[in-house]
Amino acid sequence: MICSGKCKADVIIVLDTSLSVAWSNSYHIRSFLSNLTDHVINNLDLGSGRIPLGLLMYSTGVYPLFNLSQFTTAAQILAEIASSNFSRGATNTAAAFANVRENMLTSLAGARDDVPKVVLVLYDGKSSNPYAAEVRSCAL
Repeated sequence: MICSGKCKADVIIVLDTSLSVAWSNSYHIRSFLSNLTDHVINNLDLGSGRIPLGLLMYSTGVYPLFNLSQFTTAAQILAEIASSNFSRGATNTAAAFANVRENMLTSLAGARDDVPKVVLVLYDGKSSNPYAAEVRSCAL
């Protein structure tokens, strides 16, 4: 999506923090999220409401860090990411997708009906239940 300052979208980042990813790469994951915040999120003008951001981490369980309406500055987002803990467990991508659809992309969580939804999924490509993940992703 290329914007000239007029775009609007609701953006959710879904981050796999399971054993196969988080323990060996936690530094790189935090670094990536910080760089994403520095280079992209700082330019989203979060306070204007154009492109709010939500973040969900998952492994066996699902751990929403913040929803679309919770933060209005990149500094708040960075602080939340820095204080978060990675969970252990399997890669339950299906549960993450279900949570995004049922909880994070709702008006109660700040989602807007009149804008596109962007869900960025960062995972190692190996869901514990690939069929369920595929079915859930189609429902997004």
